[in-house]
Amino acid sequence: MSIVLPKEHGAWAMLIVPFVVGVVPYGPTWLHLPLFLGWFFLYLSSCPLRMLFRNPQQTNKPVKWLAIYSIIGTTFLMIPLYYHWQLLSLGLLMVPLLGANLYFARVKREREFVNNLSGIAALSLGSVASIYVAVGAWTEEAFWVWLFCVLFFGGSVFFVKTKIRERNNTVFLYYSWLYHGLLVLLPIFLSEFLLALAYLPSFARSTALTKREMSPLQIGQVEILNSLFFTVAIINYLKLA
Repeated sequence: MSIVLPKEHGAWAMLIVPFVVGVVPYGPTWLHLPLFLGWFFLYLSSCPLRMLFRNPQQTNKPVKWLAIYSIIGTTFLMIPLYYHWQLLSLGLLMVPLLGANLYFARVKREREFVNNLSGIAALSLGSVASIYVAVGAWTEEAFWVWLFCVLFFGGSVFFVKTKIRERNNTVFLYYSWLYHGLLVLLPIFLSEFLLALAYLPSFARSTALTKREMSPLQIGQVEILNSLFFTVAIINYLKLA
């Protein structure tokens, strides 16, 4: 029996990093375990759901795995929702983001930049959920953590596209340099030096590796190391802020 799993390897970091960044600085609780498992399986359910929208004629396999993942994910999420029903509001925020993903899947344009950003915005909400479970309230810090994660993974989209789909697009490369440069310069301008440090490796790899030929495996390895550095750096920033 073949298992339906997402093929976007970078999305695993987008799923895990925001959640961890939301947990560690504010303190883990036992509710974070069922919250993460529910979040994880609902993310898995997005893969067969997109398959259904991409190829409506092929329903047997996607429907089966959509049901399996959704039931498991919902079961786990019922536990934190029992204590924090306010988390349902995050589901409302995800509706338009998921809708955008399904639209691009239907028209077979899933690699569009806007689609990438909508997926990043949705997965980064894991940080907001984990912070809420930790502190029991909506906080301004939760918004900033979400934004920090969205900006970081937005840089990953720029970098990967400059190495693969847009590798011969000079204008896109300049946009990537500008984007990464602003992620470092704006925090420095605001005297948030630790925050600037969290984005510094992203800027370095976007410029230093511009002309280097890299395989998808090498690109993935660079992004894993960069994600680990960002996770540690942003957690330290949040603890000291």
